[in-house]
Amino acid sequence: MSITRSDVGTTTQASARVARALEIHRSVVACHEHIAHGSGVHSLTAALMLPCYKAEFRTLALAMTSQEERELRYALDSVCEPAA
Repeated sequence: MSITRSDVGTTTQASARVARALEIHRSVVACHEHIAHGSGVHSLTAALMLPCYKAEFRTLALAMTSQEERELRYALDSVCEPAA
């Protein structure tokens, strides 16, 4: 199999989508933590931003190929596993 420039660009774009989805996931988790542990301005901001992050994640996930979805699931499983 030879890799052409279009293959590399597609792979880079796919990796960028998965990386962006992971960033958004971290933001969602941070929002939940701020909401759960505070009553100040950070928890209010988190409550306002949470729907935006969720909508962005959903939009990004819908645009992913099945390979990207598998890559994202694998990455999220690794992140979400409890520490041994």
